[in-house]
Amino acid sequence: MEIVKKVLDKYDGHTVTKITLKNDNGVEISCLTMGALWQEFLVPAGEGKKNLLLSFDNTKEYYSNAQNVCKSIGRVAGRIANAHYQLDGKQFSLPANENGNTLHGGDHGFSSWNWNYSTSQNKNSVSAIFQKNITQEMDGFPGNIIATIIYTLTNNNKVTIAYSALGDNEDSLFNPTMHVYFNPSDHSDLSTLSLKINSEGYLDLDDKNIPTGRVCDVTDTPCDFRDFTNLAKADQANHGFDTAFVVNEPGQGTKPVAILRDEESGREITIDSDRNGLVMYTMPGIDAPIHFTRDHGKEAHPGEGVALEAQMLPDAINQENFGDIVLPKYGKKTYRIQYSYNKIK
Repeated sequence: MEIVKKVLDKYDGHTVTKITLKNDNGVEISCLTMGALWQEFLVPAGEGKKNLLLSFDNTKEYYSNAQNVCKSIGRVAGRIANAHYQLDGKQFSLPANENGNTLHGGDHGFSSWNWNYSTSQNKNSVSAIFQKNITQEMDGFPGNIIATIIYTLTNNNKVTIAYSALGDNEDSLFNPTMHVYFNPSDHSDLSTLSLKINSEGYLDLDDKNIPTGRVCDVTDTPCDFRDFTNLAKADQANHGFDTAFVVNEPGQGTKPVAILRDEESGREITIDSDRNGLVMYTMPGIDAPIHFTRDHGKEAHPGEGVALEAQMLPDAINQENFGDIVLPKYGKKTYRIQYSYNKIK
């Protein structure tokens, strides 16, 4: 196991440090202090390494588009309707940054900050620990929190991202995620990827992508991923995905939330989560060129990757039975998302 730290570049007046975690199997991940974002997930491939993520070589590129590429998202992932909610009889207004709604924590969410960091290591795991004191004045959410994001890589080729928040004397909200984009194939499209999701329903959305409260059955729709399904064909049939799936029995440990597999190479990523939602996004309607780089400079293109965001269901604070995202005053919440790499052939 090994940890490598180096200055990557400067962005917006901040020095950005890249932390690389390596295990004994040739698997490594890299994350950046800016945005606590996940830059690389490298696995052995022939004589070299394969980056399973869409990524950029420099920090500026992550902030030159609106796709939240591999950024940590918080305090709350997804949309909050009308940038407003009610709690214990009190009305709260939040920063509105998309069609009058709050999206991914507003304009000053987790990805806006250069995080403090430390590292830890033992025989079978290495970790990068990011921490930030985030005040109400910084992001517009009620209450101050101490936020912690921990990336851990093990010798079992598992990557766990743990998101924690410690509140102060006012209730707040907490529902973070990793906005990671995957493509484990050797192609500049989704053609050889198969996806399986542990879900029998997805959320009905209005014209602003806000949940109506109704859950739709996946049967006989392009959203049926109960068995492995070709992602490119489903994506074409659905005209792209920006879809919130309701996860069956989250956190029970019996079935993973999702499995993404490249049928050609056998590379496979299994996602486990302790929450009830998985948002899939394939960048529908993106016209402007976004020149991601992966595999040591090879350009990727819009629509090449799939974002799989484990979280509590969107707009949970305004919807019954979508999950509890309230961080009580002086309380602490921790959520974990685990990504396991395997090669099946």
